[in-house]
Amino acid sequence: MSTPNGRPNLVDRFFIRLSRPENLGRILRWAWLISLLMLVLGYIIIYTRIRGFI
Repeated sequence: MSTPNGRPNLVDRFFIRLSRPENLGRILRWAWLISLLMLVLGYIIIYTRIRGFI
């Protein structure tokens, strides 16, 4: 999947750079933060929907 001159193409270089440990840690941190915010948002939406029934 590399070019004739031996260099990997742009997509391969992107994934190689993305899979470095410091970048994986950053991705994991952002994924955790986004999932936490989605969980809190879900609870807020559920609470506002059932607030009238309580």
